[in-house]
Amino acid sequence: MKQDVLKELRYGLRNNRFLILAAFMLFFAIATPVMIKVVLPQVMMSQMPGLTMETLEQMMDMTQRGVLLGYMGDQFEIGSLVIALTLCGLLAQEIHDNTLVLPLCSGKRFASIVLAKLLVFGLALLLLPGLSLLVCYLYAGLLFDFTVGLAPVLVSGLLQGLFTVFMLSGLLLTGALLKKPIAAGLTTLLATYGLYALGSLLKLNTYLPTGLLVEAQKLALPAFGTWIGPVAVTVVGIAVFTYLTLLRLRRLEWNARAAG
Repeated sequence: MKQDVLKELRYGLRNNRFLILAAFMLFFAIATPVMIKVVLPQVMMSQMPGLTMETLEQMMDMTQRGVLLGYMGDQFEIGSLVIALTLCGLLAQEIHDNTLVLPLCSGKRFASIVLAKLLVFGLALLLLPGLSLLVCYLYAGLLFDFTVGLAPVLVSGLLQGLFTVFMLSGLLLTGALLKKPIAAGLTTLLATYGLYALGSLLKLNTYLPTGLLVEAQKLALPAFGTWIGPVAVTVVGIAVFTYLTLLRLRRLEWNARAAG
């Protein structure tokens, strides 16, 4: 297991997977406050002569809270795309290139290989959203006023991070099923957007992993009864997806032997 973890760490560093994810999240964390404070008002005032700053503040939520909500919206809409395309080949590419045969021949188990990927990249995805949200919080507080407490921001970051780990488990499963990186990434991405749309339309987010995003956007310390459901469903979903991934991999190996 230790060797598998080190292998995934080297892969993430050598192929700039961690760098891509961190650069994207931190870029939007810094750019969003500037956009709302400087760029957007200038654009709107140039397009609408006579528009005052007071009127603009009534039209938009130009506060630290508004900046954080805007950033979290971008994080879901664009960030999900970046995560899906960056990590879509995590398992699918190895299956497609038949490189899983090498560690299997050396005595590795599917469980060790998959869990190492989930541990290394899952930990990165759990921490990066919280770190980038904290950066956005501090920068927005400097440009505007500190109107949101630090503790709710940290909790919101962890809730967002847990959702991205759920998305990672979906990428591993679709990678094992489809064996093609782009197909796995797009399938997971469409499922993620669809799940959120379904939960919002039918008001089922309380019973879905997307409920984590809803709780995160409240920017308040959630009551136990509001977050325990989405957290439990997400953890169970990660476990189920991981089990199905392992089951699929074992069947692929069994089919390969039978075909030989």
